[in-house]
Amino acid sequence: MASILALDCSTTAAKAVAFDADGRAIATGRAKLSRSSPQPGWGEQHAESWWKAAATAIRDVMQQLADLDEEPPAALSITHQRETFVCLDVDGVEVRPGILWLDTRAHKQIAESGSAEVHRVSGKPPGTTPSLYKLIWLKDNEPEAYARTAMVLDVGGYLIYRLTGEFATSAASADPLSMLDMATFTWSDELLGMAGLTSSQVPRIVAPGAIISQVTAQAAAETGLPEGLPIVAGAGDGQSAGLGAAVVAPGNAYLSLGTSLTLGVHSPAYRTSNAYRTLSSPIAGSYTLEGLVASGALSITWFREQVAQLADTPSADASLGDLAASVPAGSRGLLFLPYLTSAETPYWDASARAAFVGLGDYHGLGDMARAIFEGLGLEVRLLVEAIEEETGTPIADLTAMGGASQSEVLMQILADILQRDVKVAAETETVALGAGILAAFGVSFEGQTDIGEIARRMTGVSKVYSPANDMEETYSALFAVYKTLYPSLREAFVGLARFR
Repeated sequence: MASILALDCSTTAAKAVAFDADGRAIATGRAKLSRSSPQPGWGEQHAESWWKAAATAIRDVMQQLADLDEEPPAALSITHQRETFVCLDVDGVEVRPGILWLDTRAHKQIAESGSAEVHRVSGKPPGTTPSLYKLIWLKDNEPEAYARTAMVLDVGGYLIYRLTGEFATSAASADPLSMLDMATFTWSDELLGMAGLTSSQVPRIVAPGAIISQVTAQAAAETGLPEGLPIVAGAGDGQSAGLGAAVVAPGNAYLSLGTSLTLGVHSPAYRTSNAYRTLSSPIAGSYTLEGLVASGALSITWFREQVAQLADTPSADASLGDLAASVPAGSRGLLFLPYLTSAETPYWDASARAAFVGLGDYHGLGDMARAIFEGLGLEVRLLVEAIEEETGTPIADLTAMGGASQSEVLMQILADILQRDVKVAAETETVALGAGILAAFGVSFEGQTDIGEIARRMTGVSKVYSPANDMEETYSALFAVYKTLYPSLREAFVGLARFR
């Protein structure tokens, strides 16, 4: 059976998945990644660990395909944790560990360099995620290491370098670095200059879905891939998730429930707003408008591990769902603001942090678990309404994916709060599937040449959650209170920041 290969290098693992032409996973490999936090708010990973984990996952898949007597894959495309980047020296060796998308060290640089002009050019409101401000932080705080930087690469670009020996990346992979002119999908000299970089220190930009290069003999030996295998330009994990849910037209949205939570819609035209960040769509020449909650499923993980002190097991996640389901809607007057690392859309406040509001001595773990689930749902409603208002296009179709989408309790709460159907993507590895769709498009896999048709053929829905009619009044009243939380706490967050 013919297949294409997708590589998803996320914050926690590298996953390789071989898909057939109908989007069915034939073989899957996975290797874990760890991250370090040298100081509070910092997040780092070694780029070499990305390659080792990717090579391990790919070797596993290639062995499975061989054991099944399947053909080698026809192409490979990469998706990845987006704003994470690494600086390499002239020999292609990392100057220092890569800085992760969730790193919040650059508060000063955001305040000093963030502007309406940067937003206009890059499509990204000033905030903790864009790499631009962390690059300025490196220039300001680690000048000797920065002076040795010959190349800055996103995760996808680094893996392409290891696979092909070339410094190249997709426009839909590089744009979260926030140094592209998003109107033209080219590097902006103005933004590069702010980071102290030149065009020789960033990779060649390729349109998503186009063939970048081929696997070298050395990479083939390390991964088990065929030498000469085409590498197709991919996209960041959020945009890839959207393609993996067939979000290819206005009015459709994806809700990715990973470590971060993202809500995205397709746009044929370039536009900017604080209600979303503007990204390159995986469909070349168009855009993804995306709302972001930096601590999506991270909020659930934090509560499970640090508060409920449950092990990281499927039964523990089910226990959290049971706890939440045992409490009535509204969590008996308890609200959770899910800003564990920062407030992103629409506030873009690096000082903001999470809060339980209304906590009483009668509240227990169940109330807190439900408040977290409801807090995520209320935040999604905030994103949905803001994007609908700014674009003038109702979101008629919403598809969820990611690990947290497997929680029936959370999905029902989302449907009840949003008062609309919430679909769950059939393929668990939806992000990887998006990369698989790009790989299929890039090589016209089995004669398929229309990316929208490829996406619709390779995707599906496993379940639909419909809202309970008797929840509309309760959750509308709760949402009215929820919207007052951040504005009421904004100044307190600024005052607390100095104590971290």
